[in-house]
Amino acid sequence: MKIHPRSRSVAVLAIGLLLSPTILLAATKEQMHEEMAQLAEEMRQLKPSIAGDPTAAASYNTKAVRYRQISAALGGDEPVASGAAPAAGGPPTEGTSPTPPAGCTATTTTFTQSTPVAIPTGPAVVTSTVVVSGVGTYLWDANLLTNITHTFAADLDMTIQSPAGTVVTLSTDNGAGNDNVFNGTDWDDDANPAGQVPYTTNSGLASDHAYVNLTLASPLVPEEALAAFIGENPNGTWTLTVSDDLAGDGGSIASWSVEVTTFPSAPTNGANTVVTQSTPVAIPTGPAVVTSTNTVAGGPTAICGITVDTTITHTFSADIDMTLMSPTGTVVTFSTDNGAGNDNTFNGTAWNDDANPLGQVPYTTNNGVTTDNAYVNLTTATPLVVEEALGAFLGENANGTWTLTVSDDLAGDGGSIAAWTLTLTPCTCAVLADSSITKTDGLTNATPGQATTYTITVSNAGPNPDPAANVVDNFPAGFTGATWTCVGAGGGTCTANGAGNINDTANLPSGGSVTYTVNGTVGLAFVGVLSNTATVTAGPGITDPNTGNNSAQDDTTVASAASVSGTKTVSGDFTEGGAIQYTVVLSNASASAQLDNPGDEFTDNVPATVTVTGASATSGTAAFLGNTVTWNGSIPGNGSVTITIDATINAGTLGQTISNQGTINFDADGNGTNESTTSTDDPAAGGQLDPTDLIVGGNALEIPTLSPLGLALLMLAMAAAAWAVLRRRRTV
Repeated sequence: MKIHPRSRSVAVLAIGLLLSPTILLAATKEQMHEEMAQLAEEMRQLKPSIAGDPTAAASYNTKAVRYRQISAALGGDEPVASGAAPAAGGPPTEGTSPTPPAGCTATTTTFTQSTPVAIPTGPAVVTSTVVVSGVGTYLWDANLLTNITHTFAADLDMTIQSPAGTVVTLSTDNGAGNDNVFNGTDWDDDANPAGQVPYTTNSGLASDHAYVNLTLASPLVPEEALAAFIGENPNGTWTLTVSDDLAGDGGSIASWSVEVTTFPSAPTNGANTVVTQSTPVAIPTGPAVVTSTNTVAGGPTAICGITVDTTITHTFSADIDMTLMSPTGTVVTFSTDNGAGNDNTFNGTAWNDDANPLGQVPYTTNNGVTTDNAYVNLTTATPLVVEEALGAFLGENANGTWTLTVSDDLAGDGGSIAAWTLTLTPCTCAVLADSSITKTDGLTNATPGQATTYTITVSNAGPNPDPAANVVDNFPAGFTGATWTCVGAGGGTCTANGAGNINDTANLPSGGSVTYTVNGTVGLAFVGVLSNTATVTAGPGITDPNTGNNSAQDDTTVASAASVSGTKTVSGDFTEGGAIQYTVVLSNASASAQLDNPGDEFTDNVPATVTVTGASATSGTAAFLGNTVTWNGSIPGNGSVTITIDATINAGTLGQTISNQGTINFDADGNGTNESTTSTDDPAAGGQLDPTDLIVGGNALEIPTLSPLGLALLMLAMAAAAWAVLRRRRTV
């Protein structure tokens, strides 16, 4: 138990001057510790009487000055605490770690320095380092193991410094004159979960432990909170500093280890829950124990941060011992016997594990650390690191009743718990995994019946694993006979093979992947765009912050080659005014139907030398406007359609050649582009049918009808002609 009494009169200074430092140095350290323990007991007995008895007050002050002088000569040592000794010996225990918040993956790794460093007889300061590497960048918990041999342990002051420069005090002037009490100590914020005031000793708490000579004190909560390191990047050099503040004893840092529990990345903090108890509770003159409660509802289910503010008035602060108990029963000591005889030093104190980031030994006082703060009368000491560690509450469910207990362990002074406030911070790990997927079949175009292979790769680029990522690919109707195999890389695993659609669970460690190879065939009757999408979603309890890369689509254009061809013939009366008929046959040599085009599949601009009188087709729609004939429709697989155009030949076309050719514009796969074909009757996309020519012939000879006179004259003319022929023959 630490005793820091306050001088109550200026007269004690004169008494102090009568005490010679030479007398102090002549005694052994053990004798000086024994005298301090005797003085502490005598002051405890005198204290109830000093308010009304001047003689008792003077005696008390004389002993207080002597006590402080001895402590200063010993480098700040306190007397060995009385009480039952802890069990001796035994191997060191491994440190504990708070329960991680929801979704956070914690990894614990230990790093050791085994090269000894001698601690010479003091005053002296030595250091030893450990390099931490390859662990997560967010520190959730830190524990230490020290194998330090040293006679007269109270000579030792020890700190640990993180790579970020934060310094935490492990112990100053603890252990009294006992030897080797830190030879195997585990330093852990969670080492003492149940030490409730009032108590005389509290084994497990460095400042209140009942030390025994040559007996390991382990585990111990350090004087300052290791929770001050939470949130830092632990990778780098950690430094253990040991200050031996008095001559006469030495030892060695034989070895030491730092155990870090980390997350791959920082969790996300939620909104704080703040609860205040403002109903005052009187603290009567002691001995007395009082409590005050705060109820939390709707608070964090896993505490990631906690601070406490107290408004406590009390004369002679060293009378006060304070603890806080969580709803789960964990008890943390705020202060025992600190503040000396000063009044109201905790009247507005903010208790925070991060209150003192830089107090490096050797030091005499260290403001911010409850056990080493330089208290001043009627001055609030704030902020302070509690004597135990608020970090002991991390990971717990905050909901329920919290209890602040104040023990006034001596008579003569009183006060009040005027108010106190809890501030609780929740957090979750929002970034766990980053699964992504890619997909390709290596084809831009295909034909019905063609074999096709899809390659689907799912990977995790996130810092944490996803042990149950769901991979889905529902293949389109135009892709048949799907079978697939799957292989993993980088620790990734999946179902080895399957058939049909994929609905698989893949184990994806950070940096791991799985690849599915899918074999199938384009359907014989399918022509169009074969569109296929694969997706991956995070497994149960896993958060994927980047879902933009969780699906992949592959499109393949399927068209039949050399599918459409056409012929065109003409028949009828090839004379002026004659009726003619063009017959166009469009044939589909493919097994799949040729799809409708957004426009017209066939167009014929009939020459102006004829007049179109009608248009029809065996399927689809044929129409004409003026001399422009169109047809729109589809052609079944291995089928055809016949288009008939009726027309008449215009007058004035005798002897002319009428040449006519139609244009095929077939979009076979429906993608908006006319496909080419190798048919000689269908040269190229938009190509024309071979010309169909006709020559317009003359009219038949007309024979007129004659009267009887005309017939007689005709006969005379014919007779005359015949006579002339006969005369020529006779002459010859």
